[in-house]
Amino acid sequence: MRSSDGKSARLLTANDKVLPGRQLAANLVAVAVARGAPEHKLLRGTGIFTDDLVGDSTLSCRQIQKLAANATQYAKGYDVAFRFGQQLITGSMNDALPYFMHARHFGQCLRALPVFQPLVSPFVSAQRFEDDDCYYYLLQDAMGCGKLFVFMVEAYCAALVALAKMCTGKRLPFHFDFPFGRPRHIQEYEENLGFRLRFNQPVFAIRIEKQAMSVPCLQPNLTLQAYARHRLNRQMHYRRGLLDSVRALLHRNSSLTLPEAAARLNMSAASLKRKLSEHQTSFSDLHDNIRRQQAIFYLQVQKLNNEQSAVKMAFSDITNFRRAVKRWTGLTPSELRQV
Repeated sequence: MRSSDGKSARLLTANDKVLPGRQLAANLVAVAVARGAPEHKLLRGTGIFTDDLVGDSTLSCRQIQKLAANATQYAKGYDVAFRFGQQLITGSMNDALPYFMHARHFGQCLRALPVFQPLVSPFVSAQRFEDDDCYYYLLQDAMGCGKLFVFMVEAYCAALVALAKMCTGKRLPFHFDFPFGRPRHIQEYEENLGFRLRFNQPVFAIRIEKQAMSVPCLQPNLTLQAYARHRLNRQMHYRRGLLDSVRALLHRNSSLTLPEAAARLNMSAASLKRKLSEHQTSFSDLHDNIRRQQAIFYLQVQKLNNEQSAVKMAFSDITNFRRAVKRWTGLTPSELRQV
């Protein structure tokens, strides 16, 4: 796989020690300690030491995931993930923030998130869909977070709200969907994400009206933004994560096989299968999740009928389409349209 500059692009995996410890780990530790967690218990079993929280130490996604697991165990309250996400934006140690601060408008900020994902959002990625009025971002587990994915999504959503506020001076009208019931600590969601919340939805998703993309940033400066981008590019040893690279291949060709995908990624089929397993997923799981996203968008969001949706998803038989939707989502097409 090659990057836009023609150089070979390495794929970020959960065990690669490339994440800035002073940014991710230090902010998470600070938030958890403020909520009563002892620092020595937070670092237990992570392979992270106090010295790694300052300077130029680099850590792996797995280490940050273990740190997050400890934070959920030892910190008090239900807002640790939200505070962590906010701190990533409002703290003083975010190398990516100058690029976003000097953008022309918020749409430019959103378009840059996938470009710098390995640095700014290694755990959560988003597949974008759109209709005439809105953009829809269906959130994906980018690093095999498992049960910690909810924590990472809460942090991601809070960071997005904070980024919009810092760049534009406004709280933009994000709508958030969650695939679980209304939590008992709903006040934490409302305080940190706003009141445009829906629960018991088929998937984690963010929606925002297209007109919000043109909201200007407070400090647009092309020169400073170009300098910030140059600095970030020098840190971008990894252009994309492994899971999202496989997803991108499947989006381009839904009939791609595992051996074909492995060849595109310059590895053996056995290596790809093993690496996916290390990330708590498989090639068939990734394929099904992509098709699930498509079904949700066409049926639930766009409210297309079965025939229209089946055509868009390259099904020639409606019965097979209904059966597949039921397998992917647990709902029939009719039930999905009513969610």
